[in-house]
Amino acid sequence: MKIIVVGAGSIVPTAERFGSGIYIETKEANFLIDPGPGVLERLRRINVVVQNLDGVFVTHFHLDHMSDLLPLIMLWAFDQYGNPSLSPEPLRLFGPKGLTQLIMTLVTDTFSYLSNVMGCMRYVQAKEMSDGESLEYKGVKVTAAEVEHYNGLAYRFETAEGTIVYSGDTVPDERLIRLAKGCDVLIHECSFPHERLMGKHTSEKQLAAIVSKTSPKVLVVTHLYPAWHGFEKRILEAIKELGLKSIVLAKDMSVIEI
Repeated sequence: MKIIVVGAGSIVPTAERFGSGIYIETKEANFLIDPGPGVLERLRRINVVVQNLDGVFVTHFHLDHMSDLLPLIMLWAFDQYGNPSLSPEPLRLFGPKGLTQLIMTLVTDTFSYLSNVMGCMRYVQAKEMSDGESLEYKGVKVTAAEVEHYNGLAYRFETAEGTIVYSGDTVPDERLIRLAKGCDVLIHECSFPHERLMGKHTSEKQLAAIVSKTSPKVLVVTHLYPAWHGFEKRILEAIKELGLKSIVLAKDMSVIEI
């Protein structure tokens, strides 16, 4: 099982991080979580054929997590060589409540050529997930949990090779803690140092408390704002005594193999 942190940052670009995106490659399926800004181009660089994705999961409707969604929908009308596809495979999208209406508004109203000219709605399949809902898809059990971040969802992926939980953006949330208990890999945001924490996000001190309650084997820290520049070691110091097998302070294109 391979995890690639395609985007490990925020909406503010830095030399090492920009936007959000997680690519998961297992024996059963290949998934993308959060098609944030620049994700499609970064996947191209590592020879991931986007049209071969088995599913795309959106955590919430903020631009740093889903601004490549519309380009993805349009791109799906072409094959990997740029030729129009006469019969595209379904583009399976999963996300919070409101996903279906969002796609309809953008594709059929705001950017109506996507439906009227390109016929994108013929292959888009949207599935909204709610708190505690599970589904079996491509041999993977996917469970969603609502989190406290503007209609946000966290996801748990249970595969034959291991279990991954991705927090998306969130404050410390008991629903996320229940979802993540006993997972092999916890991918969790840590947006700001504790004394500079703002918005509905998580600091290094709060992340340490979450890790102590969930006991993952591997922690991948992501969604770091520029406020962390020069202070990233504080994240390691907050967590290093919690008995983890590995801690990864993710940068764009960090690779974790399980």
